[in-house]
Amino acid sequence: MSLETPDLSPGNVERLHRKLQSQREDIYTFLKREYPDGGVEERLKYLAAILNDFFEEYTFGEDDELRDGGYVIKRFFPGIRSENP
Repeated sequence: MSLETPDLSPGNVERLHRKLQSQREDIYTFLKREYPDGGVEERLKYLAAILNDFFEEYTFGEDDELRDGGYVIKRFFPGIRSENP
């Protein structure tokens, strides 16, 4: 599937979120594997849509980030975020 026009419909975002819940990798790495032909900006649109709808179900570290195409991307992993990290 090409990411030229990302499918940000609620159903597709929920499908990606559910698929992510069985993964051990961060959202962006999952999206890079799921859509290998897509660009950074398109993957970031998916990442933002997933976090917009399901932020409470992901966890992140203070200095946990990666770089791709000139972007610094915060890594979010499936799991409930702790109130006291």
